[in-house]
Amino acid sequence: MKDLTAEVIKKSCAFVLQISDPGDTLRRLAMFFQDRHIIIDNLSMHRFRSGEAMLIIHCQVEKDRVGRTVQLLEELGGIIELEMLK
Repeated sequence: MKDLTAEVIKKSCAFVLQISDPGDTLRRLAMFFQDRHIIIDNLSMHRFRSGEAMLIIHCQVEKDRVGRTVQLLEELGGIIELEMLK
């Protein structure tokens, strides 16, 4: 009898987000990634005088979940603009 193995193929993703209310939005994003078991490899934030911020998030997402992850991020409160780099 052969052993069954499951292989999860993850894709490296980089999300560039323009956000409002950085403190609250960062909390929402942390919960979003935690709830979906997506580990953030790197996060950089540049805050503007206007109170908005630009985030760059590098992470690994299962290939079949990338599209849905982008869709849900776009619906998250505090996200002004989202771009996914491939």
